[in-house]
Amino acid sequence: MDIFDNNYEENYTLSVERNVDELRAEALKLVQRTHPEIICVVDRRSINDYSERIWNYPGKWYLYFKLPNGFRRKEDLIRAIAEETIQYFTKNQKCKIP
Repeated sequence: MDIFDNNYEENYTLSVERNVDELRAEALKLVQRTHPEIICVVDRRSINDYSERIWNYPGKWYLYFKLPNGFRRKEDLIRAIAEETIQYFTKNQKCKIP
């Protein structure tokens, strides 16, 4: 494997991470409509839940973004993250503006 292979794989990983960051940012906007004191979201899903590897030409694994199991639409996932966040912060006081 040469440096170009590493950069190629890193670009796929960064793409997945950007997609996840965008989803979480949208969930935070949704949360802050009713709870502006909350400054971060709670998402118990890992990067592995948001990605899948496929074997493709020229004999390499490629990482791509996918919605976690149980979700068919981004809007449903965003709503779920927002609901989980609100539920978490109603029980805890961390991650709020003092």
